[in-house]
Parts: sequence; structure tokens; C-alpha cells
Amino acid sequence: MNRMALLPMLLTFQRKRKMTDTLTKKEIRNTVLDIRKSFNTDYLLTLSEIICKRVIKHDFYKNAEDVVFYSSVNNEVFLDILMEDAFFTEKKVWLPKILDKSMEFYSYKQGDSLVRGAYNIPEPDSMEKLIPDENTLIIMPGAAFTKDMARIGYGGGYYDKYLDRYPCCKTIAVCYNFQILPWIPEDSHDIKPQVIISDHEVFQKNI
Repeated sequence: MNRMALLPMLLTFQRKRKMTDTLTKKEIRNTVLDIRKSFNTDYLLTLSEIICKRVIKHDFYKNAEDVVFYSSVNNEVFLDILMEDAFFTEKKVWLPKILDKSMEFYSYKQGDSLVRGAYNIPEPDSMEKLIPDENTLIIMPGAAFTKDMARIGYGGGYYDKYLDRYPCCKTIAVCYNFQILPWIPEDSHDIKPQVIISDHEVFQKNI
């Protein structure tokens, strides 16, 4: 769908954005993801390139030895450029696997095959599991965010649970600018990313 065809949907969403305090996480998630899936992929690839280049310049990425990616689906920010840079700079690359309602990260080497896993998302066919430390950077996807670092994921709580177990990890969430909202509901178990990078801005906690 081209941007002009999206205009009515975006205008409706802009009105809803001003009233997000009346919406549930599920309603916000569904609305934002519907809009994201409706964008032209070539346009989002252009925005993704901007986002990836901003991540490459960030100290968290520069200093990381292990970088956790995700397999982009449903028009999530495409990480191809970032992954190519990670391989080029000899960082170790990891991808998520969902096992028994828990998420772990497994090694992915350039040229490795991927297999369909939970939710039909491509996963690495590796048995080498990440043992994270302070040199680990996790690149996080999500549905909606705020400038105050709040995040709505996809409803499974996988990243929150993992980061609760391994608070040593550095985190950068990536998203398109239309996913940044004035306010979203938060729960006590939600763990905010330390950095959010969009195609327009970079938001960061005092670290």
C-alpha cells in the first residue's frame, strides 16, 4: 500500500494517539501493527537503513562483542545492514529461539540456514547458546514505544523475562517513528530498553 492510501488510516491513528490513555495494550498493539504491515516494504527498507546506520554509530553497538538480532517479520525494522556490519567487524551474532514458552539466543553464522520455529518465525539451527555478560547487546523489536522508554511488545513477555534474568545486557530497541506514542500503559514487570532508535530520533536513558 502506498503512503497516500495509508493517509486515512494514519489520520485515524493520530487521533487515537492523543487518547492512548483510554486504550489497552492490546488495542494499541493491534492498531500500530496493522499500520506497520500496510506500509510499502521498499519504503520501510529505506527507513530501516537510516535506523541501522544510527545503531552502528552508537557506543553500545561499537563496544559489544555479542549482538542479539531478531528475524524480521511483518515489516519489523529490517536489520540486514546491521547484521552485515556485525559480521564484517567480527562481532558474534545471535538469534532468538522460543523453547517451552521461554526465549534463549543461539549462534548464527553468515550463510547458516534458518528453520521455522515458534509463531512461524525463522530461528537458527544451532545448539550454541548465548551466555550473556556486560558486553552483550540485545536489539529489541516491538509494537509501540514512548520517549520515556516505555515499550509494548507482542504480548508474550519474552524480552522482559530474559532481561529480568540477565540485567547485565545492554538494550537498543528499534522502531519506525510512527510507533513512538505520547503514552502507553505499563505493567510492573515491563523492562524498558536503555535506548530507542527510530528513523527520526534517538532516545536514551541516563546511563
